[in-house]
Amino acid sequence: MKKLALLAACIAVAGAQAADKPCPPADAAKAEKAIDNVVAWPQLHKAWRDWRHCDTGAVADVYTDAILRLMVEWKNVEALAEPLKDAEYKAFIHKHLKSPAAKDDQSSIRSRASQSCPKGQDALCADIAAAVAEAK
Repeated sequence: MKKLALLAACIAVAGAQAADKPCPPADAAKAEKAIDNVVAWPQLHKAWRDWRHCDTGAVADVYTDAILRLMVEWKNVEALAEPLKDAEYKAFIHKHLKSPAAKDDQSSIRSRASQSCPKGQDALCADIAAAVAEAK
């Protein structure tokens, strides 16, 4: 039990440190390039792990574009289920789905989540639909 508590504390500290890490202009440029090339959910998750400290300004806009592109294409959306178990990553995805920049795609995403949900992914689809519904 103590090991589990220690592990949870370590993860929380690591996440807080990533949020406090500055994003110098060189990192922002690298982040934008990496995120702009995202074409699959695992790539997005890696880009978030590598560049989450840069999730502001222009980089945040590129993240939003990448997430919307993947959501609207709705390919292999089940690959998002496992990473979304990470509360910090889930908050990141929700933040971008609720972004004002996502407004034009939210109804399309909600429709895909409710009408084209992959088998066995009801919880994932409900979560996505709820996130975009909350944005309105």
